[in-house]
Amino acid sequence: MNASDKPSGKMIAFCGTRGVPANYGGFETTVDEISKRFVKSGYNCVVFCRESAGREMHKHNEGRRLVCVKGSFLRTLDTFVSACQTGVHLLRHRRKYDYVFWFNNANLPGILCTLLARLPMSVNTNGLEWRRRKWKRPFKVYYFFASLIIARLCRSVISDSLGVQSFYKEVFGKDTHFVPYGISQEREVPPEKQSSVLDKYRLDSGRYLLQITRFEPDNLPLESVMAFRNAGLAQKGLKLLLVGYKEDHPYARRIKAMSGMDGVLVAGAVYDAEVLSVLRRNCFCYVHGNMVGGTNPALLEAMAACPRILAVDVEFSREVLGDSAHFFSPHDMTASFRKVMDYPDKTALLQERVHARYQWDAVAESYMRLVEGQPADYSPST
Repeated sequence: MNASDKPSGKMIAFCGTRGVPANYGGFETTVDEISKRFVKSGYNCVVFCRESAGREMHKHNEGRRLVCVKGSFLRTLDTFVSACQTGVHLLRHRRKYDYVFWFNNANLPGILCTLLARLPMSVNTNGLEWRRRKWKRPFKVYYFFASLIIARLCRSVISDSLGVQSFYKEVFGKDTHFVPYGISQEREVPPEKQSSVLDKYRLDSGRYLLQITRFEPDNLPLESVMAFRNAGLAQKGLKLLLVGYKEDHPYARRIKAMSGMDGVLVAGAVYDAEVLSVLRRNCFCYVHGNMVGGTNPALLEAMAACPRILAVDVEFSREVLGDSAHFFSPHDMTASFRKVMDYPDKTALLQERVHARYQWDAVAESYMRLVEGQPADYSPST
């Protein structure tokens, strides 16, 4: 579908994330990248943001209007409360909007309000969140039944991976649109800043393993630390840098307590794109431990920059990486870490695969097709 084929002036709402500019996670980046392309193609875009995200509030950003809801400063209630507030806004102002995109099934109250308003809508499911070990049983039950309700009531549902798409078909009997995420070009960072970043983290180029992730059990950061130490890689001159310490809970504190031991370095969450680019480009190997979810945006970024990837052997990793990476069993990580120095450089293969399959322009085109009542038909250019 060419830009000239798209009627201009339609008002599109992007709901369910912390908002733009993106400085938190994959969904925020997705909304940022897609909505920018919508604006360039002649659509009017409104992005709903949360005051609870702690960012400075603005009314506009790069051609998009921003509507801020209060949310909740209690983390466990923030998504639910902001979904209710966004849903009520859509219901009250339903004549202003032509199409709504929701991200994350946990926003069920807002999604139901959108259905009540009879607004055309697509919902991006956010994987299989109820499988995460961090959530207590009430949330797991809520998330599973929210996903079931959405599958039953919503005409247009988006899966970001083929694995998630298969689950929805087999378990919920729902056909979904497969639309993954994209990858932006890695930015060039001046040599002096590269040196400054490496010095800050006490790293030598090509002499460290890197894992960028939230410190949650399903992402295996603690297991990475233990495997690294048990493999004796510090004695071979390597370090392990874990980036992502943010929330002060017992699991994260266990990891933080090992910083400085046997070559392990633990750093807080980083949102500076240049710093992250330097860390990825200069690592020896990137470790990906995310066991739950679909297409992982951080993994795509690692593929675009890192020379080697050692990933947990689950269907979502296999789908994204194919034969361009090395895989480990979560039950025997030490054995894979022991062999890491023998892994060949796969920079070219990783970059070729990620840029061929994961393209923001193609992602945005798929979302535009949904707005125009067509199948998403995700088709990256060759």
